[in-house]
Amino acid sequence: MNEEFDTKLENYRQQLEHLLRKCPDILTPAKAARWSPLGKNKIYELLKSGELRSFKYQGGYIISKADLIDYLAEHCEESSGSRFKAGGSDD
Repeated sequence: MNEEFDTKLENYRQQLEHLLRKCPDILTPAKAARWSPLGKNKIYELLKSGELRSFKYQGGYIISKADLIDYLAEHCEESSGSRFKAGGSDD
């Protein structure tokens, strides 16, 4: 990796950390979809392929906010210029 890429990646990570500051530290796939520009089906696809780190707990997936941020920062340019959404739900 080159220095320019590392700088952009860190920039994206900082933006995402700011946008997701109210996001819980531990997420279900449904909550990860609500807090990110990814749909629930895409989240499950990424979990099953191992592209998005997760842990299995009582038969379900648990995703850390840090792992979600890492994935989004590394793949944000692939989203064809769409901006990240800030939001989410506490349910």
